[in-house]
Amino acid sequence: MKKGKKFLLPFSLVLLMVVAGMFYMKSIVSHADTIPSDSIKNQLETMYNGKVNDLLLQNDIYGATLTREGSVYAVRVDSETGNVLSMVLEKPSTEMAAKQEEVPEKAEKKKDEEDSKDQSSVEKTVEVPAQPAAEATKPQPKTPKPAPVQPKPQPKPQQQQQQSQSQMKPPVSKPAPQKTVLLTEQQAIQIALRQLKGEVDDVDFVETSEGGYYLVEIEIDVEDGPDQATYQIHAISGKIMSVTWDD
Repeated sequence: MKKGKKFLLPFSLVLLMVVAGMFYMKSIVSHADTIPSDSIKNQLETMYNGKVNDLLLQNDIYGATLTREGSVYAVRVDSETGNVLSMVLEKPSTEMAAKQEEVPEKAEKKKDEEDSKDQSSVEKTVEVPAQPAAEATKPQPKTPKPAPVQPKPQPKPQQQQQQSQSQMKPPVSKPAPQKTVLLTEQQAIQIALRQLKGEVDDVDFVETSEGGYYLVEIEIDVEDGPDQATYQIHAISGKIMSVTWDD
C-alpha cells in the first residue's frame, strides 16, 4: 500500500508540470502573434499623418483615438494582421463643421431660387388688346328706309352674370413642383478628399427615405496596411456618416 502511494506522488508532479508547461507555451505563442503597440502606432500615424493617443489592446483588437487636422477619429485595428477594422469620426474640426453647415445652407438657397424661377414662369400677365379707334362717319346719300328689324332676344340676367363671371376668372396657375435638393457627386467627392488625400476609385449613390447618401471610395499608396477607404456621406446635409477601410 505504501509503495502505491510513493508511485502516485511522482506521477502527479510530472502531470502538473506538463499542464503548466502547456499553458506557458500557449501564452508565449499568443504574445508572439500580436503586433507590438509601437508598430501599430507608427503605422497609423504614417498612414493618416496624424497623432495617435490612448492606444489599448483588448480582446486581440487595438483601440485608439487619432487626431488629424483638428478632427478626432476612433480607430480599431486587428492586433495580428494590422488591418484597420473601422475609423469613425467622433469630433469634427471647426473648419469641417463650418463646411458641413455651409453645404445645406447653399442647397436651401439654390432650392429657393429655382422655386422662384418656376413660379415666375407660370404666372403670365394677360394683356387686353386696345380697341381700334372708331372710323369717322362719312355722310351717306339718303336711301329709302329699310323695313323695321325685329330686336334680338336679350339674354337673361342670370346668363349675363354667368358669362361675366367666366370672363373675369383669371387663369389658374399650377403650383411649382417640389424639388429635393441633393449634393452633386462632385461635392461629395470634395468632402471625402478633404478627409483623405488619394485617388477616387468609385462613387455610388444610394437612395433612401431620408434623402440618400453617397459612397466615395478613395485609394491611397501605402506599403503595409489597408489602402482603400469608403466614406459614407449624407446626400443632403453633407455629413460623414461612416468610414470603412479595406485592403
